[in-house]
Amino acid sequence: YRKRGYWYYKRFDAGEEYPVHARKAGSLQADEEVLLDLDELARGHDFYDVAELEVSPDNRLLAYAEDTVGRRQYTLRFKDLATGRVLPDTIHNVEAAMEWSADGRAVLYIEKDPQTLLGSKVRKHVLGTDPATDPLVYEETDESFYVDIGSTKDGRYLVIHSQSTVSSEQRCAEAA
Repeated sequence: YRKRGYWYYKRFDAGEEYPVHARKAGSLQADEEVLLDLDELARGHDFYDVAELEVSPDNRLLAYAEDTVGRRQYTLRFKDLATGRVLPDTIHNVEAAMEWSADGRAVLYIEKDPQTLLGSKVRKHVLGTDPATDPLVYEETDESFYVDIGSTKDGRYLVIHSQSTVSSEQRCAEAA
């Protein structure tokens, strides 16, 4: 798919178990930039999965949700795409969904309850800060609802979506 001047795709190398997530600037004939090589990241783990990845609005940073347990207890990690360096920011026990703020300095994510493993709290993490201080943006107190985060197609609005078997609701705010 094409987004903000890049073509994004995943491919499988022959004989490998996991995909390589990559992109090309401008056209599919451009040089490949590997975002994540999951075979490389999976080494040493009995289980490995990256369920979601999101590139920042300025195309410089990558946020991704990594599971090494197999219970959808994701760890949110960040990578500088210019240097290839994984940033020290790490947030444990989250849902896979995340969304960048418009300025690319912060990410909204869903924290899981440590007992029920239900995602109920949406928090905002500013890169370079301690995740223990991440402010609460929204909390779903009804355990019959599931929470998700997204954005509008144009990226102008962030959307918090709550859904149960019989109803749903959305909360929207400008991504800026």
